[in-house]
Amino acid sequence: MEDRGPRTASAQPWLAQGPAGGRFGVDARSVRRENWRLGGDPQTDLASEIAGLKASIDRAAAAVEDALVAHQPASADDDQRSPLEHKELCRQLAALRERVALAECRNAGPGELRAELATLLFFARTLRADVDTWRSSLEARTQELERHRTAARKQREGLVAERERLARRRDALQLTILQTAARMAEQYRGEWRRTVPVVTLGEGLTVCSVSVSCPRRGVRFAKQWLVTLTRSHDVLVRRE
Repeated sequence: MEDRGPRTASAQPWLAQGPAGGRFGVDARSVRRENWRLGGDPQTDLASEIAGLKASIDRAAAAVEDALVAHQPASADDDQRSPLEHKELCRQLAALRERVALAECRNAGPGELRAELATLLFFARTLRADVDTWRSSLEARTQELERHRTAARKQREGLVAERERLARRRDALQLTILQTAARMAEQYRGEWRRTVPVVTLGEGLTVCSVSVSCPRRGVRFAKQWLVTLTRSHDVLVRRE
């Protein structure tokens, strides 16, 4: 039988050369004991890192979801871009969670899972940044829209107030014209009636002129007056 001679440390990888030429055995248990003595187990550290990555992804996804729920398009008056952007961000959030679930279900080693989760965490943080930008832009557009609505409302209120003012002015002028014409008709024993010109103060707001006529009596000639408005909307009595 062939004599292979004594085995050396190089021929036995689980043996290492010790001090003074001695040899000692190295096995998995001694490595784990040494790692524990030095303060860390690679498997435990890897599992902790994976758990940390998963927790970070969950926090980012929760923040994205909260923002999307809090800023859902509410009405047809909203910016037309908002529903499309909201829908796309929701799709990306669903895709992120699906990728995380697939990574956890896949029969891969811890190292591969850690690498996959690290990539997904980068995606989650990018998505959160995109949502923050979208939310800021949406809030700015909402504020701008609200400013336009406020300005339009104030303009409508101003127009209504102006119309009410003109209506009161019209009523006062018309009453003054009628009272003036009635006094003249009584004084000269004549009669009065509405006539032209019709003065326009605003849309649908007009003041009618009034004519006062006094028939001829004896040697007194017939007389006629017109009670109307000047260009500055003052009451004017003019002899015809």
